[in-house]
Amino acid sequence: MTRSSPPPVNNSPPQNSPQSSPPQNSPRLQSPPEATFERTPVTSPRSLRQLSVFLLGSACLVASTAITRKAVWRRQLRAQPSFYAPNTNPHEFFSPMSDALQALNMATMNCFSVGLMAIGGTMWTLDIANLKEARSILRRRLNYDSIYRSEDDVPNGLGETLLRAGETRIVEEDGDGNDAKPQ
Repeated sequence: MTRSSPPPVNNSPPQNSPQSSPPQNSPRLQSPPEATFERTPVTSPRSLRQLSVFLLGSACLVASTAITRKAVWRRQLRAQPSFYAPNTNPHEFFSPMSDALQALNMATMNCFSVGLMAIGGTMWTLDIANLKEARSILRRRLNYDSIYRSEDDVPNGLGETLLRAGETRIVEEDGDGNDAKPQ
């Protein structure tokens, strides 16, 4: 058996031949750009404003949790009698209304802070900056404009509704189909 040697390496500079390089004036074929979702950067002012609502909600949650824990701890200390005190006559003033109001107040603070944190997180995740933007996104998703009238035609309050109702005239018909006077 004979050994085959590797093919010789050509170290000479390339010559301008049509086989070695493409022509200089031919356009390069590029693939069309893919549609990508461009998200607002996290450090943009818009994103930081949305994230600040979430952080405010989380700070309120931490504060309300601390207040709740301290109130429960005080209540437990108040209810526990001292070592030599008789337990037949409770020494504390018990007010069910005061305890109920305090519990309602703490529950309201906790729910508000969790809700604020959820709203802030949702706004940041869905890239919604304000209520007007949320309303337009929701109406676009529900195809609101094609189903209902435009927002300018819808009365905004009870006063506008009554004014528009007063502008319309109702025509009553008699029993034999004749039109009576309009009201």
